[in-house]
Amino acid sequence: MEILVIPVEDKFILYRPLLQVAFVGNQAMVDLALNLISQASSNAGASEEAMIFLKAISFLEPDPQPPPLPDLSYRPTTAVLLLTNRCNLRCTYCYAAGGEGPLQEVSLELARVAIDQVCQNALELGSSHFELGFHGGGEPVQAWETVQEATAYARSKDLPCQISLVSNGVWTAPQREWIIHNLDSLNISFDGQQETQDRQRPFASGAGSFKAVMHTINALDKAGFPYAIRMTATTPWRGCLLDDVRFICEKTGCQVMQVEPAFNTRRGEHQGPTREEAEAFVDAFMEAFEIASRAGRWLTYSGARPWLLARTFCTAPYGALIVNPASNLVACFEVTSARHPLAEISTLGRIAGSQIIMDYQTRSTLLTRLEEKRALCRDCFCYWHCAGDCYTRSPFAEAGTLWGSSPRCYMNREITTRILLWYIMVGNGVWRGQGMHPQESQLLRTF
Repeated sequence: MEILVIPVEDKFILYRPLLQVAFVGNQAMVDLALNLISQASSNAGASEEAMIFLKAISFLEPDPQPPPLPDLSYRPTTAVLLLTNRCNLRCTYCYAAGGEGPLQEVSLELARVAIDQVCQNALELGSSHFELGFHGGGEPVQAWETVQEATAYARSKDLPCQISLVSNGVWTAPQREWIIHNLDSLNISFDGQQETQDRQRPFASGAGSFKAVMHTINALDKAGFPYAIRMTATTPWRGCLLDDVRFICEKTGCQVMQVEPAFNTRRGEHQGPTREEAEAFVDAFMEAFEIASRAGRWLTYSGARPWLLARTFCTAPYGALIVNPASNLVACFEVTSARHPLAEISTLGRIAGSQIIMDYQTRSTLLTRLEEKRALCRDCFCYWHCAGDCYTRSPFAEAGTLWGSSPRCYMNREITTRILLWYIMVGNGVWRGQGMHPQESQLLRTF
């Protein structure tokens, strides 16, 4: 029966992560709860009111089974195509420097091999469907013919296919109509009000992209098509993020938003935050979180998700066949080319002709390092939520400081703490696992 105690000013959050129950108490309540759970002493002399409360909220119940260990056999039923580095935008913070460098694209032949493999795996495993996602270091819709033909090929299989797209939303009218009628879910990269969107996500010409993306969002809302918005926030956080979230809540039908902070100052960089930047983002995020919550919307950040119990930060290294334009199989959606700093340890094989050639030693080494990294977090109250965090955003070099001075881990812990406090407040003093939107699992997993 795992119980965690999180100091908050002169009180404490008493937290059962696997049971997904939390409340705020004083030192006496901490002592009582710890004694009862550890059976270190009887409850003689304990406050009757405190005992009634703990039993009423099921705080003394045994833990349920933790999430299962990931399947290491690697029989993926999801194919993710990092389609192209071609892009019509020049986002100021783009980690992949989309639109720059020699043209690279996943061929239709590569796409078919990947689709064949995951469909076959799904059939052999008795799955009800397989999945196909379009992602990339550029804009997938720029490889329009491949999107259409790969979709048609996946739909031709004997097993149903769930097809998703991550896109900047700059489409022609025919593309909008086709996407609405042929895909199952969609994530739009959009940063908010016109000033922010046009500054951070301009066209290659330098013109603003706000009007084009809003045209797409309005069409999706009119059609009732399910989509999420992926926001990227840059400093100064409080100067823009609050207004951007408010704008999305007021001017779109989007129900689920995910915001991630960008700390790199140039395209193609991979840079983490300073402690000061991390602190400023935490404050701004929580204000934006409350704005979204009051509007009945869900705003999330990938490193703080107490409603989610997980053994791994994401399933990509374990259960997805991710193909980049160089025909390589990679462990992360962000490893779009060999330029990525972690490309060497993240390249798990390749496709040669119709053959999928796995480098099982490299994959085993990566998964071992991920598990070792996560094990260092065992005493952290985010252990079951961020699950060691994203290895591309919280690199292995920081592993020894995950409970100490890592600014990324500070953000994860502090936002998790404040979200728990918020839900305790709105839940009449108790958090009981609230926070997951019905669409969140499906719509946000491709971010």
